Parts: sequence; structure tokens; C-alpha cells
Amino acid sequence: MSPGGTHYSNPYPVTVTGNGTIYYTTDGTTPTLSSSSTVNSLQVMINQNKEIKAFLVNGQGTSSVFTKKYYTGALPNSNIYFKPPSSWTNGACVMTDMVNPNSVNGGVVDVFWPGSQMQNTGCDGWYKSVGYYENANLRFTNCFIMENLPGAISTNIIPAGSTIYYDFTNGEISNPPTCLFLNTDEAQKNITLVKVYPNPVSDVLKINTNKDFKDYEIIDVTGKVISKNQLSSKEISISHLTSGNYFIKLKDQQGNVTLLKFIKK
Repeated sequence: MSPGGTHYSNPYPVTVTGNGTIYYTTDGTTPTLSSSSTVNSLQVMINQNKEIKAFLVNGQGTSSVFTKKYYTGALPNSNIYFKPPSSWTNGACVMTDMVNPNSVNGGVVDVFWPGSQMQNTGCDGWYKSVGYYENANLRFTNCFIMENLPGAISTNIIPAGSTIYYDFTNGEISNPPTCLFLNTDEAQKNITLVKVYPNPVSDVLKINTNKDFKDYEIIDVTGKVISKNQLSSKEISISHLTSGNYFIKLKDQQGNVTLLKFIKK
């Protein structure tokens, strides 16, 4: 099945090919020999979320059922809650490897260390992040700048659905504290969405965010600050950097810090 990406904002075609008769469904049910069929090639327009299942019959026999779910329009919301140990002085970050859908408008979501900064809920040490997926693999980190340096800590990979409550000490829990559900509207207003693009980048790094940051630092993989300045716009020239991996540290008026990784071509 193609394309490989399983989400685009606008309706798009999906093509299923095979040498033989293709039996298929588009509602997630398992196809049979009584299902709709076509020969060699099938095209399905994804104008709403659809789960395509298909199998192939030819002179060599009958294949197993191939399955893929495709999305269009608004992505499903997911809520990620995490309680780090008190020794994590930098707060908490989360690395998200999306499974369904596996992309946002055809682009793979960054899963670079240390991940995106989570927001302190003010509830018993819990942090929160908003994702846009149906299920994903998560990894929580202590936001340490480099994964391979002493002091970097992370969890194992954790499969997650649309909502997860994960305690570093106790693992996934089903009885979160009630204070997480107080003032939900206000908490939603405080969620910060930040992405840098294009990534990799050649000349100008752009910042997509709903928050006003006042200044920034660009840091290399050794932890050395290469440049810093006030943030007067949401575009930063990085043409002076040599090729390699870097971090950009963004700070807002309240002193909150967001750390993101980017690659200079």
C-alpha cells in the first residue's frame, strides 16, 4: 500500500497493488472471498479516516491480510501524563514515535533526544504533554542535553494509546490523582506546542509555536554555546553553522525553557 505516510490534511488517494485479484474492505472489517474485489490495482480515496484491509489471490495461492489505517483532516488528540522522580531537576521531556498515524501531513514526527519539554501540571509532581495520534511508542527523559553523557536518564520504550498515566517509579497506573482533572480548561491553555522546521535545515530555522519566547541559545553536541541572542522573530539564521547536530534552547518571559534538536545540512 502506498503512500507510506498515513496522514495528510487534505483528501488523498491510497493505492494497493498486487499480481492477482485483490479482495478488500475499507471499514476495518476482515475481507473474505465475498468482499469487493479488483484485479492487480486498487485506488481508495481517503476523504475520512479509513482502515484498509486486503488480501491477494493468484496462481500461487492466497496471501495473508494486509492492514493499514489512514487518516485525513484533524488528528486525534492524545494526553500524556508522566511523574518523574524528584531527582529530575530539569523537569521531564517525552520522545514520541507515532504508530497510528505514523506521520503528520506526510512528515515523520521528530523523535530526537531529549524529546519535547512537558508542562508541569502543578499536581503532585505530574507533567503533561499533548500529542496528536491514536497510539504511539513513548520514551520519557530527564531533558539532559546529550543521551550518551553521564547524567542522562530515560525510561524504556512504552506503548501508549490516546491517554497514558506513567509514574517513573510504579510504571503505568490506572488511578491518577484527582488534581490532574481540576481546571482542565486552564491547563489546556497553558500547553505549549513548539516545532522547528525545516529539519534538516540549510540557512533559516523557523519556529512554529503558540508561545512568545524572549531569547535563544544554539548549543553544539559537546554542550558549548555557539550563539545566543534575543528572539525578535520566529526565524533564526543558522547559515554560519558547520554541518552537524545542534540544540536550540528557547526561554520565555517566565524563565521556562524548551530544548529542541535540529540538524544543520
